[in-house]
This record gives sequence, C-alpha cells and structure tokens, in this order.
Amino acid sequence: MAISNSIEKVISAEILRTNEDNLIANKICNTVYSGEIKNRGDSVTIVGLNEPTITDYTGTLTYEELDDSAVVLPIDQDKVFAFKVRDLDELRSAVGLKDSQLKRASHNLKLSVDQYVLGLYSDAGKTYNETTVTSDNVLSVIAEIKQMLEEMNVPDGRSFIVVPPFVKTKLMLAGIKFSVNEGVNGTGAIGFTDELGFDLYVSNQLTVLDGGKHQCIAGSYSAIAYAEQVLDTQIIERMENSFDTAVRGRLVFGAKVIRPDELVCASLINGDN
Repeated sequence: MAISNSIEKVISAEILRTNEDNLIANKICNTVYSGEIKNRGDSVTIVGLNEPTITDYTGTLTYEELDDSAVVLPIDQDKVFAFKVRDLDELRSAVGLKDSQLKRASHNLKLSVDQYVLGLYSDAGKTYNETTVTSDNVLSVIAEIKQMLEEMNVPDGRSFIVVPPFVKTKLMLAGIKFSVNEGVNGTGAIGFTDELGFDLYVSNQLTVLDGGKHQCIAGSYSAIAYAEQVLDTQIIERMENSFDTAVRGRLVFGAKVIRPDELVCASLINGDN
C-alpha cells in the first residue's frame, strides 16, 4: 500500500507539472484566486477592484470607495483518465519515462483543458475581420491585432496572442525567430516569440470552423480567469476479476472571460504562401 500511495503522489505531481509547463491556459489566464476546490460544482473568487476615478484637483480631496469587483468562477469542468497495467512494478518502472502511459495521460488532460479555454473565443469583446494569411501579409495582420489591443489600453508586456502552426511558419518566413517556452520546470514545449510587441504562443487546440477558419484569441493577461485542481489519483491493485492494476486520475477546472473588452477574436485562414 505504501508503494501505491507514493506512486499516487507522483501521478498528481506529474499532472500539475505538465500543466505548469505546457498548458496555454496557465500562461495566458489570470490564475490568482481565493477559495478551495474540493469537487466539481465548487466555485472560486477571482480577486480584483474597480478602477479608481481620475478627477481635477481643486484643493480638496474626496475619497471614493472602490467596490470589490471580484468575479465568481464556477469549477464546472471534470476530466478523467483510467487505464490498466499488468502489475504495479511495471507502472513504477515506467514512471518518469518520456512516453509512459502516465505522461501521455497528463499530456492529454492538458490538451482537453486548452481546447476548452481557447474555445472561449466567442466571448471576446472585439473581432478582427476574417483574413486569409500569407507570408506576405502575416506581419501586418499580427500588427493590426496588436493595434486593437493597444486601442483598448492593453500595454506592451501585458498582452498575448495564440495562433495555429501555419501562422508560425509564415512568421518564420517573414524573419521572426521562435524559441521553445521552457516553462516553470524546464520541460515545456510551446512555440513562443516576443518579437512582435506581445507574447505569441503556438497551439493546435484552437477551434477550427468550416472553411479552415482558425479562431485565434489575443488579449491581456487579465482577460480570462482559470483555476484547476487535481482531485483524485488512485492505484487499484488486483482489479476485481483481473490480475491487472488500475490507474486513474481526475482534474476539475473552470475558465471564464472576465474582461471581454480586453480580448480579441481573429478568424485566420491558411493562405497558399
């Protein structure tokens, strides 16, 4: 049982480590919240205050009370994985291997979270006109999206865009250099550049509508709120009617656009060149 407990802790840590390094949601969202997540259906509070009012100085000061503008974020998404291995020693020896079942399970959990968060594009307050992107116009397209953020008073260093791989390719043809964002634990693998005035991330998890219309999102790092919790990681030795060992894990999370006026949706189509 002690061996099972230690592996369960490793599984939980592996899920969190994968999410820290590879999860786009953790990179682009506001993840500062209060409250404890114990199950699906819980909620947490994204803490914040309303903006102070600027007035003319007339020799006296009137102090306004800033109402708490905290947003309640429901934890309404629930994802699991469950698989079998022949025995516990087989699982223990595979822990840490690059292509182990555990790493693949953690990776696929990450993909499902990113799909959900990037699927919030329809809640963006601004829309960039549908555009076919080529290596000739890609720099102007990205610059115009960045301009939309600046017009919403989102400053440099506080904004991002998530694009599909074909946009990365066209940017590279236009001379933009990319690196791999190494993440918190040095194991990240997200295409990344900050050469365009804001952080650009590359993802295959963007929503694609009919006609190859990739729904890219760009915004401030305060536009979307996200919270997660690994609820259960369990090892079940000697399953009923079987000599196999079962492994299962569960992740609950929630995400919400809380500043739609700081979020842009751009429908981009892959051009011929």
